[in-house]
Amino acid sequence: MTVIAVLTVGREAVAGLNEPTYAIDSPTAGILAHGEYLVQGRMGPESSFLIGVRVGFKSRIHVGVSFGLQNVISYEDVRSNDQPGFQVSLRLIEEARGPALAVGFNSQGVGIYDEVEERYERKSRGLYAVLSKNWSVWVGQFSIHGGVNYSFEDADGDDEPNVFGAAGWEVFHGLELVVDADAALNDNSGDDRFGGGGMYIDAAVRVTYGENLSLMLIFRDLSENYESQRNVGRELEISFVDLF
Repeated sequence: MTVIAVLTVGREAVAGLNEPTYAIDSPTAGILAHGEYLVQGRMGPESSFLIGVRVGFKSRIHVGVSFGLQNVISYEDVRSNDQPGFQVSLRLIEEARGPALAVGFNSQGVGIYDEVEERYERKSRGLYAVLSKNWSVWVGQFSIHGGVNYSFEDADGDDEPNVFGAAGWEVFHGLELVVDADAALNDNSGDDRFGGGGMYIDAAVRVTYGENLSLMLIFRDLSENYESQRNVGRELEISFVDLF
């Protein structure tokens, strides 16, 4: 499962909560401020855990690392992902009248890493470019994010570029509704283990507490595109952010 950044705080610990660095799985053009660090933990189906840390530099770039475990609370043996995930994001253009632009790399996919197929259940983003724009609307704030990516998990021969998008509606301060879509153009072979040939659609409710803590309840794969399950999964993420 993919690490998602859901909380940022400004340099003076003011509400930078309107600039998420990730929606659910899709990256945004949001960047952690200089000296900020973000610690995230996600709990999902099959007693899976994903832990990640990110650090911001110069309010222009952030880097991170993540690691996943399965069967943590179980009679079965604990399993770990074959390798950690690495993230880096660089904002090239600030949001003004037009959208913000960021480029980056993320090797952390969604779900268990399959050593035989050399891929996650959902492929990692790999290299990506993303545009983000935020508006004040009649009720709260509304943001849209969209981009293209190329995953290096191409051992299955499905190596086309992909597109993704997300939207967030902060109904009021402390409560946000999020929708995230992955076209999965690089995973549309329709095999009987991974993508069913369609897109992935996820949704989430995010609640923030003060300036440092957020909880997000994720409803995974509303489109039921994951062949092995064909059901909606549920995950819980806890994120904490602060300044060094």
